[in-house]
This record gives sequence, structure tokens and C-alpha cells, in this order.
Amino acid sequence: MAMMETSIFIARPVENVFQFLLNPDQSAPKMDPAGSFVAKTPAGPPGPGTTFVFRQRNLGRMMETKTHYTAVEPNRKIEFDAEIGPMRPRCSLTFEATEGGTKVIFIGNSNPLGPAKLLTPLMDRMGQKNWSWRLAKVKEILEAPAPT
Repeated sequence: MAMMETSIFIARPVENVFQFLLNPDQSAPKMDPAGSFVAKTPAGPPGPGTTFVFRQRNLGRMMETKTHYTAVEPNRKIEFDAEIGPMRPRCSLTFEATEGGTKVIFIGNSNPLGPAKLLTPLMDRMGQKNWSWRLAKVKEILEAPAPT
């Protein structure tokens, strides 16, 4: 089975990194100031059952994706399913406290539907590249010096 997997070290406490990634409704504007819209349901702290709907322009078209948390272990792990076009990824983010910061590990499967299943290896490579970029952006944001 093809998979997506990437990891990164972020020089911040595990609690800070976990909260940033747990709350995409708050972190998305920092990740993409040009224009992601994120709606969260239900209101309140995110946990199992929380759904995020992302809307953003891609190649001139408005795209919508959904992420649904299936399990949350505070400061340790976030498991989620998503709906992204013809894919239904199942993924996890694992957080490990290390000396001087946090190791974040992303693992997932793209799970394409219908004829797109033939493209599973390609979809997994694209997803892995996307998550590598995303985690690098999280690192850049969280490790940036505080404004003075």
C-alpha cells in the first residue's frame, strides 16, 4: 500500500506545536494570508468529531476541502479523515517532545476513489510533498522571532 510520510523538528515546546496544528481555523490565516477561509463545527475546543471546511482559490477556482478529527490525544496525536476532490485521505500527526523542541511526524494514505485509484502512487507523492511544505511553513511561523 502506498503511503505519505514526512517529519520535521520544530524548536518549540510540544504544547505550542500541537495547539497550532490542532486549530487550523486559527492557524490557516498565518499559513496562507492570501486567502483560506476555514469554518469549524461544532463550536468549542477541537476534538474527535470536529470538522473543518477549508475554502480557497486554486487555479482560479474556488475549492472546498473537509477535515474531520477522528481521534485526539492532547500533545501526542491527531488522527483525521479528509475529503479532497477524488481523495479520502486518512492521516495522523504524531508529536514527540525532544531535546530543544518537538518532532512532528505526518503519516497518511490518499485513498483515491473510483478511477483515481489508478493514480494512488502519484496522489501519495503529491500529498507527501504538500505535507512536507506545510510542516516547513509551520516551523517557519513558530520559530520566527517575536515581533518587537
